[in-house]
Parts: sequence; C-alpha cells; structure tokens
Amino acid sequence: MTDPYAWPRPRARLLPSVLAVVLLAGCAPLHAGSVPPRTGWPVSASDRRCVERDGLPDPRCTPGAIRSGVSLATICAFGYSPSVRPPESYTEPLKLAQMRAYDLPDRARDYEEDHLVPLSIGGAPTDPANLWPEPRSGPYNAQEKDQLETWVARMACSQRIPLAALQHDMATNWIALFRAAGGERVLRSYPPGG
Repeated sequence: MTDPYAWPRPRARLLPSVLAVVLLAGCAPLHAGSVPPRTGWPVSASDRRCVERDGLPDPRCTPGAIRSGVSLATICAFGYSPSVRPPESYTEPLKLAQMRAYDLPDRARDYEEDHLVPLSIGGAPTDPANLWPEPRSGPYNAQEKDQLETWVARMACSQRIPLAALQHDMATNWIALFRAAGGERVLRSYPPGG
C-alpha cells in the first residue's frame, strides 16, 4: 500500500526549492501579534480602497489570520475543515461588502469568498482579515489556490514543511508558494478537497 502523502519520486527535486522559498520568506509563525492591523468591514468611505494585485488580496485589508490555539493534530483530523467552515449566511454579505471595498467588477458568483490562510492549516474561520473575494477565473484563480490548499495540508499533516511556515507563506504570497510547489503541472495531482 502506498502512502497517500508520499511525495512522488519525479517531483522530489522540487522539495529543496519549496523549502528554500519557505526559509527565504521568513518562517515566523503568523499569530495575533504578527498580523498587521486591518480595517474593519465594511471599509468606510474615508479609508483607502482595497487593491487586489495579480491575484493577491491587499494586505491592508486581508492580511490573513490563524485560529488561535489550534493544534496540528486537530486540523489534521478527518472532517476538521467542514466542521469550522462558516455558513454562507455569514460569508455572502461579507463577500459583497469586500467586493465593494475592492471595487471588483462582475457578479458575486464570479468570486469565491476564500480563506487566505486555509482552514486546513489552521486559518481563522470567521475573521474578515482571513477572508476575501477571490476570482474564479483568470490567472491564479480560486481553483488553483484550492489545489495548493490540498498540497499545503498534506505537507503540514505529514510534517514535511512546518505548519507555521506554510501559514506565513499562504498569508503573504500564496502565488509564490504555488509556483515553488510546481504550479499547475504538479498541483493538478492534488485535487481540491483531496
């Protein structure tokens, strides 16, 4: 029987690159003391608007947040993410307010209200600092991030990459981590929720 978390042999060359990115990005854990101050939702007219850049949320508006006191054993337990996922009755009004703050075009269905730091690695479920309207299409879209989320959960739960490093990298630049992990070529073997 094969280990479902085993790193496939041909892709093992990527692990040093991923680790280098993690180390270069600074591996300090993301916790309440390290999260930059955020604006409340909805953003008031006197505040500067939130600006998405190349698929990344504005760190002033969406810096990411982790659930305080959650352990690796807890988040790696089967069914953890669905058990803490907030209901649509909470996320949909927040998404609409954030779409206005980000001045996003199109319809609400064109965006997924996504957790910047995924629930599967301890992201805060209901903190607006960890949620933002992520595009469903275009480069670096919600589907690609979902594949990365599966990969980071497996890396964290198999203890191949430290949880704090993954949380930090997801919060600061998930796209850099997506590229370092092999991008679509590698991550397509990590289906969302798989």
